[in-house]
Formats: sequence, C-alpha cells, structure tokens
Amino acid sequence: MAKKGSFALVLHSHLPYVLSHGTWPHGSDWLNEAAAETYIPLLNVFNRLVGEGISPKVTIGLSPVLTEMLASDEFRELFTGYLDQKITAAKVDIKEFTRLGEAHMANVARTWQDFYTDRQRDFKDTYNEDIVGAFKKLQDAGHIEIMTCGATHGYFPLLSKDSSVVAQVKQAKASYTRHFGREPKGIWLPECAYRPNYLWQDPLRKDRDPYHRLGVEEVLGECGIKYFFVDTHLVKGGKSEGVYLDRFEDLKGLMASFKKGHAEESERDATPYKPYIVATEKEGVEKASSVSVFTRDPKTGLQVWSGEYGYPGDGAYLDFHKKHFPGGHKYWRVTERDADLADKLPYVPLDVEARISDNANHFKELIKSVLSEHMEKTGD
Repeated sequence: MAKKGSFALVLHSHLPYVLSHGTWPHGSDWLNEAAAETYIPLLNVFNRLVGEGISPKVTIGLSPVLTEMLASDEFRELFTGYLDQKITAAKVDIKEFTRLGEAHMANVARTWQDFYTDRQRDFKDTYNEDIVGAFKKLQDAGHIEIMTCGATHGYFPLLSKDSSVVAQVKQAKASYTRHFGREPKGIWLPECAYRPNYLWQDPLRKDRDPYHRLGVEEVLGECGIKYFFVDTHLVKGGKSEGVYLDRFEDLKGLMASFKKGHAEESERDATPYKPYIVATEKEGVEKASSVSVFTRDPKTGLQVWSGEYGYPGDGAYLDFHKKHFPGGHKYWRVTERDADLADKLPYVPLDVEARISDNANHFKELIKSVLSEHMEKTGD
C-alpha cells in the first residue's frame, strides 16, 4: 500500500508561575495536580513504550516557566506533601462513603488512593524527584523532542519593543540549555501568536512616528530557532476560529460588531499540510534569516481541545470541576457537556477504558482520512 503521508504528534504544556502564591485554587496545587495527573503519567507512557521497543517520537513543549517550577526544590517539597495529602484524603473518603453505605463512591476513593500511591512511588523511586531530568533522558535517547516557549509566555504581538521579544526568546533559550544540555530547535509561540515585520504605530501614542518592528522569524533566526507553529488561519487566511466564541453570546455579538468595520480576508491558496519557510526580505541583505513554520491541523486539533465537539466532552470521562470537600478528590463524570454541577453522575472508572479505546481509534482513523484526502486532492 502506498504511503499516505506523515504526521507530527505535538503536545504543548505551560502553567503560569504559581509557586509562592498560596495553594488553591490558583497556587501550587495547580502545578501539583498537573504533575500528578499529566506530566508523570506522560513520562510513564513514554517509558513504557520505550520498554516495549517503540520509540514515541513525540514533540512536546515545556515552557520555561513550567520547567523552572518543576525543577525547583520548592516544588519537590510541596509535591511530596501534596501526594501525602491526597492519599490521606482518599482514606478519609473511603471511611466516610463506607459509613454512608455508598459502596461505589468508596471504590472510586480506593482508585484515588491507589493512583496517588503509584504517583508517589513514580516520583520518588522511578524519577528520583526529577521530572525535568526524566524528560531530558528521553530526549537524549532520541525518543522525544522538547520545544521551548516565550520566557514568561509574553504575547509577542503586544510587546511594542523588539528588545522585549528578543529577551523572551534569549531567556527561553538560556533556560532550556541549562536544563536540557542543548539548544532548542523549536518554539511554541505563546498563544501561537505570530508578528510580521511592518511599520508599527503605537495606538496609545499617535503623536509619535511609526517605526519598523522585527518579524518573529527574524528574532527566532538570530537565536538559532529552526521552527515554530501557527494556527490555520494564519497560513490560509480567512476567519480565525476562537475557542470561546461558541460558548458566549456576548462574545458573538462583539465579534459581529467588529466584522462590520473590517473586511474579511479571503483564503489563500495554501494548506496546513505542508511546512513553509518564513523570511523577511531586507534591502542590501543577500540572505535573510529564515525559519520553518508548521500549522496546527484544525480537524484533529478540534477533537483534542473542544468540549463541544471533541473528546473532552465525552460523558464517561472524569469531570474536572466538581470536587468532594474537604479532600478535593473528583467523584463525578462529565455526564453531558452542558450539565450543571448538581446534575453530574458518579464516575465509573471501568467504563473509561472502552471510551479511551474508541476515542483513540477515532483519532487514528481521522489522521488517516486527513492524509488520504490531502493526497487525493493534491497528489502529494
């Protein structure tokens, strides 16, 4: 059978700096929860695959802020205490649910006790309390590639001075090199926000003359970055698909009002299924710095992030928002994507494995169909 093409599985992760900002809801527990329920499980999957003789070949972005937090002694100490607390809370919940005759909820509490006991063992024994070092080890062995991001996740188009963008990239590069022992090849731009080279007028200081601002690719090229990612509309033109537009009527009205005074850009003859070179032509410069750009696929991407249309809205999956007081464990499922918290049904862990398998098969077939459709249309 003829090869239909290739795809890159790219993950991106970032959290704002939450250490020394309390514990909950927007303090260190945010980082602790992500470490226990995302980063360590990811490491476990990657290492299990390697143990089975399968190299994951996944690209993952770890932002500088996230990396610095995960590598800090403060996190190690807080995370150890967090895991102890979650195990203790599960034991308390088991006793409470058993006393109330709620056998199913007591079993889910046992699932949480086992889960956090396993994460405690992973953190201490398997990864020697060094999550960043575990990712580095996988990269050093050629199994994954780690990207960087803006140093403080600064939004490049809103940074008026070129020096601010340069600092974001150079500091990110320095942090990456310190933790991973090599320079980064790629970067996930904060919010995928690209900024071209153009004559810019400060909207707050109309009395000042406009001046040229560097394009993102010029800064990246000078810093040795080889590639970055953008959203579909930046390559094809046309409408930008926001994450929140479908959820809020007021936002829809605001967007409609905005469009009245702005012409909709027509789509260009470009495709998200090819990499492109971005370069700023300069007078008197024989060869401008050029950087490769990859485009996020809208079809598979929608399945991953959208609660309305994608896997996060699957009714069997664990609901993120509803928690049991005081321990903070989750015992309810999504049920329906628009369900009120009071209407959430109990979580059934045994039902989830089948849904994961179904969703994974759907994702695999979707990737194959995207590649097939592109090949049929273009011959590439």
